[in-house]
Amino acid sequence: MLSFRKPRLSIVLIVYKMPDQAEKTLYSLSPHYQQDVSAHDYEVIVVENASDRLLGAERACQYASNVRYIVRNETQRTPVHAINHGASLARAGHLVIMIDGARMVTPGIVRAALDVFRLAPEAAISAPGFHIGEKLQQVAVNEGYDEAAEAKMLQRIDWPKDGYRLYEIAVLAGSCQGGFFQANYESNFIGMSVKKWRALGGVDSRYNDYGGGNANLDLYKRLLEYPETPFYMLFAEGTFHQFHGGVTTGTLKEERDRVYHLLDEQDIAIRGENRKPPHRQPILFGKVHPSVYRFLRHSLNIVDPQ
Repeated sequence: MLSFRKPRLSIVLIVYKMPDQAEKTLYSLSPHYQQDVSAHDYEVIVVENASDRLLGAERACQYASNVRYIVRNETQRTPVHAINHGASLARAGHLVIMIDGARMVTPGIVRAALDVFRLAPEAAISAPGFHIGEKLQQVAVNEGYDEAAEAKMLQRIDWPKDGYRLYEIAVLAGSCQGGFFQANYESNFIGMSVKKWRALGGVDSRYNDYGGGNANLDLYKRLLEYPETPFYMLFAEGTFHQFHGGVTTGTLKEERDRVYHLLDEQDIAIRGENRKPPHRQPILFGKVHPSVYRFLRHSLNIVDPQ
């Protein structure tokens, strides 16, 4: 049941053919798991494109009272329309976009986002991305990595008892290999004011192919390069990609290369050659959990290999 009290943050979560993974993500976004926040502080808007593997309203809303669920009959193989629709329903003045519903988050991420927006209402925020497993999932899938292997890893760290233990079984995502001291290529936790979202025009609806192609990279770049937009990286928090047979991380190399080629052609048609990551140095924000230390060392070694 929705509260009459207006939330301070709206999180739009997109789901497609990943019911088990989305359920874990939603638990990680719930007040049971998130620290120092209540259900009144934020809302989660789940937008699911219909498929033969539906999450459904009952599973989507089982963990928290601050979840809204919408199912859509999408005619294109893209999440961009679902994102823009979900954002249009936001009740808060600030918004977070999570294009991939298969990414669990750490327990302090909502609190950190709220704190940044209190300090800097027109800021852009993002959180680093990780893959569960010993290697990037697009590599590991060629070596037999699957949902069963991932389940054993989660059992080993006794998730969800301590969400920060996810770092023990994860590697930085490919888009975040550059570490914490520079803007990454993208994020699955992109936050801004609703006013800025509208100024940007939302996600570019021309990205109408597999998984939205590079729509998320494009949104991230446009946001970080928007005038008078301080950029805060929630470097002490993160999103963790679960294996689910997705186009870019869950398919074998030959098929993945074919899809990447198609998506790259579309991206060039939309953005031309202006596709380098945003040239922005982030303001690092957060209280570092010891589990993050090894990734902090990795980031320091990149900027100062001595």
